[in-house]
Amino acid sequence: MSFGRIRSMCLHPVCIGRVAGIALLLFALLCILGSPAAVYARGGLRGVRIVVDPGHGGWDPGAVGPTGLTEKEVNLRVGIALRNCLVEYGGATVLMTRWDDSDVSLEDRVQMANWWGADRFVSVHHNASYDRSLNGTQTYAYTYGSWASFDMRNKVQDRLVWGQGLPDKGAMTANYYVLKYTNMPAILTEASFITNPYQEARLRDRGYTWREGYYIYQGIADHFGVAP
Repeated sequence: MSFGRIRSMCLHPVCIGRVAGIALLLFALLCILGSPAAVYARGGLRGVRIVVDPGHGGWDPGAVGPTGLTEKEVNLRVGIALRNCLVEYGGATVLMTRWDDSDVSLEDRVQMANWWGADRFVSVHHNASYDRSLNGTQTYAYTYGSWASFDMRNKVQDRLVWGQGLPDKGAMTANYYVLKYTNMPAILTEASFITNPYQEARLRDRGYTWREGYYIYQGIADHFGVAP
């Protein structure tokens, strides 16, 4: 077949239409999957060691919602979701202070993190108030903490507020034991008030608690400057 024949076939409207169709398909796939840079940026937390600490457990239920939902079980579900996001999306190495409804002292939680040589510590909690109408998001760092603690706190607070759509109760400081005695940058999340009847109902939804864990993960990724 002559070169002229091949050239005329490639310029045929049907051939051009097929090429255009393939180009549109590739463009659509990029829109769905994201840019190649964003795809390869996942796993940007490889080598980072993070302790995830679901608060309370065992004999200590933490706060209790109006119909009996306990903070300890919500903390655990969110903590496991956060751990899975950190490992599967970020490639981080994660140590859980508890995997089940067990009693772990504050001292043991801190010792685990310090002994393991963690890079970051994240304690997962939910708030309570005698005023059942109260709801909102707070994230804490140690009062005399490092710049890294404050930055991680701020990034996580922003993601939780944006994702959950709850009132921003502030990026706060406190002298909580797990913040004060850990040797690495540490934060404590109070993503919402379990004592609010509407919020308690939302926290019963496993999809909702998974998303909460994902928002915390996004904030940690932002803190490290990597794509979530």
